[in-house]
Amino acid sequence: MKTPSWTQWILKNPWIAELFIILTLIVLLNFVLKRVLIRSKKRAHIVENDWRVHLDYIMVRPLQLLLWIFLIAFSVDIIIREFEFEGVFLFFPALRDSGIVVCLAWLILRWKKVFHDSIVARRIKGKSSFDLITLELINKLFTIAVLFIVLMLILQILGLNIVPLLTFGGIGAATLAFASRDVFANFFGGLMLNLTRPFTVNDQIEMPHRKVTGYVEEIGWYLTVIRDLQKRPIYMPNSIFSSEILINLSRITHRRIEEMIGLRYVDIGRAEKIVDEIRQLLTSHTNIDQTLPLYVYLYTLAPSSVDIEVKAYSLSTRYEDFMEIKQKVLLEIYQIISRHNADLAFPTITIDMPAKY
Repeated sequence: MKTPSWTQWILKNPWIAELFIILTLIVLLNFVLKRVLIRSKKRAHIVENDWRVHLDYIMVRPLQLLLWIFLIAFSVDIIIREFEFEGVFLFFPALRDSGIVVCLAWLILRWKKVFHDSIVARRIKGKSSFDLITLELINKLFTIAVLFIVLMLILQILGLNIVPLLTFGGIGAATLAFASRDVFANFFGGLMLNLTRPFTVNDQIEMPHRKVTGYVEEIGWYLTVIRDLQKRPIYMPNSIFSSEILINLSRITHRRIEEMIGLRYVDIGRAEKIVDEIRQLLTSHTNIDQTLPLYVYLYTLAPSSVDIEVKAYSLSTRYEDFMEIKQKVLLEIYQIISRHNADLAFPTITIDMPAKY
């Protein structure tokens, strides 16, 4: 029986059969990969916000590209072997290895994105105590580290000695850092803000030396945006926060009532009872913290008044609530003064005019 001509042609060119087999295996692997990932995704749906739900997003594209790189590499090897094209494809091994590195980095970055989104979703729902600012910092640093390692590996694969490059890069970085010290100072200032977290977004802060009070809208790598009480945006370079005194008004535990109340000198005989009733008022007040010092004393005999010092700590930290408590306390103090037939003093001057003889 005579062998068909196409069979004879394949027998004379076995590399075609090899190429066909490899192509079939890659297509089969691609199919199996999708099926396995789909099953894993269905199983992962049982757990809420499980990052394995996104395995298809993480792995399919990078692994498909990796399989095609292997197919092209095998095809090129066959062409070099059968047609003796060694000189034409001298650069190909470096490109192949660089492509493999890029695929692996792409897969890692996709996994990082899914993992980051999963933690954020759990944090928003209150099911994770992980701080979002720290998470963003780790996310950015991880991306930078992966890209830097990939760049170094590709340069090494391409035959470049990275040791002199790193040495030269260090000298260049030092020169650049000196020339752009303000930029780097702000960058590291932003890094320290993210690490130490003296304030977060939506916190109300005050910088007394710069007379700035407002709410933090954004903490960037170079500058921080503060919206002041007049609703003006203030852009503060991050390096300022390392040398300036800063008060975080959103983290206070109490607000203090601190008043000086002046009585008339004609009411000095009633001052002791008035002081005792004011102290009793504050001691029994539900919105005053009784565990902290409370001061109600006759403070001084001023030129035109008998001054009573009143100091107490309110349990409410919200400004509107504090002002409402303070208002009620002051009105009740005035009622106490009125019940004793006393009154508040106002500035007076006594002129002594001696009789003429």
